Amino acid sequence: MPPTGTQRRRMLAALYLVLAIVVALLIRTSFVMLVRGPKLAQTGQQVRLRKIPVGAPRGEIATADGVVLAGSRTTYQLYAVPRQVPDRSRVAVELAATLHTTPDRLLKLLQQRTTFVWLARKLNDQQVAAIRALHIAGIGLAPQATRVYPNGKLAGAVLGFSGIDNQGLEGIERSYDSVLRGTNGQIGIEMDAYNRPLAQPRVSYTAPKAGDTVVLTLRSDVQQIAAEAAETARRDTGAKLVSVLVLDVRTGGVLGMALDPSYDPSEFAAYTTAERRNAAVSDVLPPGSTFKAITAAAALAQGVVTPSSGFYDPGFVRVDGVPLRCWKRSGHGSLTFADVVAHSCNVGFIEVGLRLGTSRFYDYLQKFRVLGATGIDLPGEARSIVPPQSRVKPIDLATMAFGQTLALTPISLISAIGAIADGGTWHQPHLMKEIETPAGKVVSRWQGVSEQIVPKSAAQTAVRLLEGVVRKGSGRPAQIPGYDLAGKTGTAQAVINGRYVEGKYISSFVGFGPAQSPQVAMLVQIFEPVGPYYGGQIAAPVVGRAMSRVLAALKIPPQASPPRPLPDLTGMTGHTAQTSLKAIGLSANLIGPGSRVTDQFPPAGAAIQPGSQVLVYLGQGGEVTVPDLRGDTVDAAALALDRVGLRLRVDGEGRVVEQEPAPGSSLPLGATVWVHAMSHPDPHNT
Repeated sequence: MPPTGTQRRRMLAALYLVLAIVVALLIRTSFVMLVRGPKLAQTGQQVRLRKIPVGAPRGEIATADGVVLAGSRTTYQLYAVPRQVPDRSRVAVELAATLHTTPDRLLKLLQQRTTFVWLARKLNDQQVAAIRALHIAGIGLAPQATRVYPNGKLAGAVLGFSGIDNQGLEGIERSYDSVLRGTNGQIGIEMDAYNRPLAQPRVSYTAPKAGDTVVLTLRSDVQQIAAEAAETARRDTGAKLVSVLVLDVRTGGVLGMALDPSYDPSEFAAYTTAERRNAAVSDVLPPGSTFKAITAAAALAQGVVTPSSGFYDPGFVRVDGVPLRCWKRSGHGSLTFADVVAHSCNVGFIEVGLRLGTSRFYDYLQKFRVLGATGIDLPGEARSIVPPQSRVKPIDLATMAFGQTLALTPISLISAIGAIADGGTWHQPHLMKEIETPAGKVVSRWQGVSEQIVPKSAAQTAVRLLEGVVRKGSGRPAQIPGYDLAGKTGTAQAVINGRYVEGKYISSFVGFGPAQSPQVAMLVQIFEPVGPYYGGQIAAPVVGRAMSRVLAALKIPPQASPPRPLPDLTGMTGHTAQTSLKAIGLSANLIGPGSRVTDQFPPAGAAIQPGSQVLVYLGQGGEVTVPDLRGDTVDAAALALDRVGLRLRVDGEGRVVEQEPAPGSSLPLGATVWVHAMSHPDPHNT
């Protein structure tokens, strides 16, 4: 019986539905095959592909003069695909002797329910050859780049080290890990669902990409000199630790950073964390009198002193009722500020600190980056320890002015001194000079902070004063033939667990040169020496010997001409003084608004190298009125005379009871007033 109309309609609907399904399936199949096919095929291949990583060689770390301090060599790692290994017990026994381990350990690894396991790393050539000769199924060798440090302990604390997985853990290795790491490669082998190689497996290899090279500011010759100086100083003094820093004062680049004892990065696991610590960056230490250079520069910048400003040191001074003594118990007597610096007079620096005041003193701590970290490109830099400004009392200010009650890192201290040496410009200290590709193309250079923090004239004056420390003061043992150096000694009690420890000291000397045109600074710190401990005794000679070698390595020529005595310029016009100095091979730095010379530094008669600069202070000339000094303390008298351009000569101590010439007399600028002082009650309070 023919289908009814209803049946025909149902059959057509079913047919159309089937056709629609077929068309949809065709479209979906075409989409999967043509559009998603390549991606799905790739995904399937990746599922089948067993990836064995191939470590990338870390980029080199090299000195500025091209010596490689850290490189890479290819070693091999042994791996296993446990399911493919036949007779695992036998294989464990065969491999154990070659790998210098036990069969039990290897068997445990081979019995793991995993597709892949590492058996050993960093195999030597003999081990690799022996394993290849065994031809064991399921056992393979993968190349691995291994870090090497060909120069042993040289710059070990700077370089740091990298771990077994190619990651930087300390030092430059850590700071520039992202640059040095490179990109790992891989070996790929197709496996079936049971993790067995296919009959004709597809094997792929993606080569690793080596990391970039970090070129340091270190010079290999300077680093070697610093390391030898540190080793010799520690041996000669019996010290716990010696740190030697060498800085290019014109850029902030570290030329040398050595500690003794040091460590070999190739054997880093054999050293404790404390033995690997880079004290030059990570430890804060009381700077002692080396800090006086910063106080002096700040005071000169603020105009509270000049080199000829008068001071009187009876051996101690009371601040907040507390007696603070000079290192010279008997006192230095009457002296100029130039003498205060040269002889490291504590009493003089206390007065200078109090004249500056807390606000200005802390402004310069900030400018010299003493209140924080320098930002050097090494991990673990410590921040200085300085009392909060809001809590500072006069006695705190007085002791900080001569280097106590605060603690700095060695890198912070030498960077601040470097700013004085470079005409008042502070440069952020750094170790990276530039980054290069493995092919040698420079891709980036160091971009750090440089800032003028004190006027150039003030910095130059400070340099001349610090030159006097080496020429006639406590830094004389740092003198070297052919060069004039500037610098500052320091001796501080060691701080252990937050307390000063009696009988333990840190002896320091920071120097730079040549003084006429400073290029390089050096800081030597000797921790807990046995026997003599003054910085001038044991640290200054180390700087002298090492600096002589460094200047020669940097090809900085010695001064050829002998020094000559400086003429007296007092009373000359500024132009005449300039002409007179130029005629004998010297230059003048005119300071002040006046027209006639009222003072000079170095003083008349001082021996000075040709090519040096003389600081010439100008005033209005003529005569000034002598103030009444009777009843004043010696310090107050010195300040009163300094304000009117006169000098002080003192007999006795305490308060002024007599003076000559008498108050109201007229004297030429720069003349000397004699006073006699005695200890007695203040006449104004009787």
